[in-house]
Amino acid sequence: RSSTMIAVLIAHSATVISPGSKVLVVGSGPVCLCAAKLAAVRGFSTTCLVPPGDCELGPGLVSEGGDLGSLPLTFMPVAGPEASEEAIEAAAASAEGLILAIDNEGAFGKPVLETFLQPSSALKRVAVMSRYLNGEGMGFFASAAKTAANKDVWAANAQAVASYKAMEAEVARMSGAAGVEWTVIRAGTLKGGGSGCSGEEGDERSGEPSLLTPAFYELGQQDIVNWRLLYDCSALKVKLVRGDTLPGPGFTAALTATDKVGAGDSHRGAVAAALVEALRSPDAANRDYSVAAEEGREFPGEKEWSHLFEAAH
Repeated sequence: RSSTMIAVLIAHSATVISPGSKVLVVGSGPVCLCAAKLAAVRGFSTTCLVPPGDCELGPGLVSEGGDLGSLPLTFMPVAGPEASEEAIEAAAASAEGLILAIDNEGAFGKPVLETFLQPSSALKRVAVMSRYLNGEGMGFFASAAKTAANKDVWAANAQAVASYKAMEAEVARMSGAAGVEWTVIRAGTLKGGGSGCSGEEGDERSGEPSLLTPAFYELGQQDIVNWRLLYDCSALKVKLVRGDTLPGPGFTAALTATDKVGAGDSHRGAVAAALVEALRSPDAANRDYSVAAEEGREFPGEKEWSHLFEAAH
């Protein structure tokens, strides 16, 4: 039995993606751009394949002033006049790690997945963002809060849930056929994602400098008080659990739709980091995890993330 266990451990360790390996991040929106930044910060040679608008915004959201310096990150358009089918195919064929993440409620369809989950590629690990799909804490209150207070509230509408379930099934099937290990990272309502006040001298509120730059707070609808910045200073603690067991916001949805931390919340930075860390976690192979935000001013470091995956149950 012990020799079998050793063989299993060796097999798992052989599929972990190491710094310096090529990672392809595919998707759109801030959660995708944040995952690409964190992958590069962790030392992966990262290509971020996103729509042209995200290619334009990406450098400024990753690095203040848009200068990437020595960060091993390249942005590549997935469509438009600058897109290259050959370059996309080459990036897909050479990547050892693949991250799939869409910030809105879009799921990847079968044709797109077939492009990136090729049996003949170098791919070893794939991490895909999905959602809480169990239906708990959803319904009228969540839908009302989504309409009235925050369009990003995850209310688990039936069509979106069906699309995510189909995507997860295809990822597992194609990964099995390609000899690739997969991880599903589940998010609820995506909030925050920027560096908070971490770069502002004299500001006692905290933040996490490895996340998106303050340019993130200029995106979308602007409020008198930028609640996303406040959230990024106070909701940095992460809860990671195995499976699809976490509830949505329930009847408190309207009260916790913006700056307050509530049930069903997932910090964008935490979801992005979980996607990246899953590529190099032996524990994460062929499993799904749910990410929840909690009140706290310290974001997990590399060692803490490793422990979160080990301890999740």
